[in-house]
Amino acid sequence: MPNRLEPINVVDFTGGLNLRRSEFQLADNESPDLLNVDIDPRGGFATRKGWQRWNIDDAVDVTTVQWEPRNAYAVSHANGRQDTYIANSDKKIYYSEPDAVFHRLGTVAANGVPHGADFATWGTDVYLALGMFTQSARASITHTVTTLTPETWSEVDAPIANTMPRAEYVEAHAGYLFIAVTQEASVNYYSRVRFSHPGYPDRWRQSDYIDIDAGGGRITNLMSFQDHLLIFKTNSVWALYGYDESSWQLVKVSTALGCPGPQGCTRSETAVYFFSSADRGGIYGYNGQQPLYLSDRLRPAFEEILNSDNVFVSWAGRRLWVSVPWVKNVGSTVDPSTTFVLDLDVGQSGAWTMYRSSLGSLGPVLDGGADINGSNPVGALWSDELAVLVILDYIDGAYDLLLRETTLATSAGDSIVTTSGLEIRVTGEGTVGDEFDTYYRTRWLNGGWPDRKKSWRRPTFICRQVPIPIDLIVETFRDYNETQIQRSRTLHLRAKGIAYWTTEGFADEIDHGFDWTTGGKDDRSGRGANWGITQAGSTLERAGSQGLARAVQMRVRPSPTTPLRKWGVDGIVAKIVMRRFR
Repeated sequence: MPNRLEPINVVDFTGGLNLRRSEFQLADNESPDLLNVDIDPRGGFATRKGWQRWNIDDAVDVTTVQWEPRNAYAVSHANGRQDTYIANSDKKIYYSEPDAVFHRLGTVAANGVPHGADFATWGTDVYLALGMFTQSARASITHTVTTLTPETWSEVDAPIANTMPRAEYVEAHAGYLFIAVTQEASVNYYSRVRFSHPGYPDRWRQSDYIDIDAGGGRITNLMSFQDHLLIFKTNSVWALYGYDESSWQLVKVSTALGCPGPQGCTRSETAVYFFSSADRGGIYGYNGQQPLYLSDRLRPAFEEILNSDNVFVSWAGRRLWVSVPWVKNVGSTVDPSTTFVLDLDVGQSGAWTMYRSSLGSLGPVLDGGADINGSNPVGALWSDELAVLVILDYIDGAYDLLLRETTLATSAGDSIVTTSGLEIRVTGEGTVGDEFDTYYRTRWLNGGWPDRKKSWRRPTFICRQVPIPIDLIVETFRDYNETQIQRSRTLHLRAKGIAYWTTEGFADEIDHGFDWTTGGKDDRSGRGANWGITQAGSTLERAGSQGLARAVQMRVRPSPTTPLRKWGVDGIVAKIVMRRFR
């Protein structure tokens, strides 16, 4: 008698996240919902790595000042030092050297709308555009601030230094300092771009400007890219080619797209990425040709966003980070609430994933990775509880370390009390951290027959080896109903490693010379020795049967009884027996 059991192999997850409403709009390798998991370029998914607090002391006192970073900027000096500048919503600018201690930058007021301040590096100096109604400024390598005189014009052969018009945006390009959206003689020029004397960013001539009135709207950002300067407006994008006032050539890039401000635009070595609130919203990539739409799979989210000024776009760690004021199943929010991450190395066109933290959301991420901590990207957390920068993808575990520790727990069940009065749980293995939710939801599986009943037998999960035992919960949904869990099963994943000795050896009367704690010598109880290397590879785990249904969908998440632990799945094999077709 032939075997009627048929497999459905789910081993390719490289499509990433797709938020479209209908199951039949998803590809076989896409997921309709996931959180805090990363997609492996060669298949499989696993929990994202944890985030580490960068500055020990908060940048501001969050009990008196809102920490809502509007713009973040990293300055790399020739001596190897790297400084960080943050324009906060309190209209102040804060800076930090590699010691991760923040100070207010002079008494300048960041009045740019909506970004607070825009920054450009020239030599050892940082030029600051502080808004079209506020005098521009310059910060030296010692963070000494010089207020620059506006509307003091000069010719190249008789230059006057320490000048710069009032402006919203600033960018260094082709040996000039460019600014945009200026106020001159009490007149506002929302579509004007000015350029400095060649080679001198603090000297300006009155006639050196370009008005871009075509396309309507106002200028919203400047971005130097390859051999041209990109000029973003509310509903259009322009490229300025050339090298002096006699050769400037303005070329239209798009008259349908725009950008809300510097916080919504970034660049890598090969492309410029930006958020456009025009044309129903979305993320676009520009490599010197025409802008390419990148967020088709996230279209339902971007169409619901109402506060486009709080969309932050950054390129760091070879990935695109997009923080948005939106939450799945909730819709538009006021503050950034969710971070979408695009990894272009996954699949043919890249894969989107979705991050959230339990203590706040990412605002601006320092472009280019800002290697203030080596190769890890760094971002500013938008939070009511913490005023910090966070090192992303830093901890090899499924927990964050964002709260400041003042006392350490010594055993499982104890808590760590933080300066903010909060407590951090300690798991049975002594791990300390801030928990975040993780889960992955499969597409609907129907075996090629969407309306034919099937008997769903016990699926097999190919799970990655784990360093700490963890229980995974597999929840089953049936017949395209994504709200009701029909069955729930638990997978017990156990760590495997090499046996090792305790520090007492045979004298240990309790464990007889063997240390069974996962922490080994790093265990907070102080009893551990060197723990053996966790075995690489995968284990096969069988879940319970899923019953009779036309289609099933599975959601995998860690059990609340085993939090703060990383896990991953390389494949799922669902097994079905087709029923008679009627």
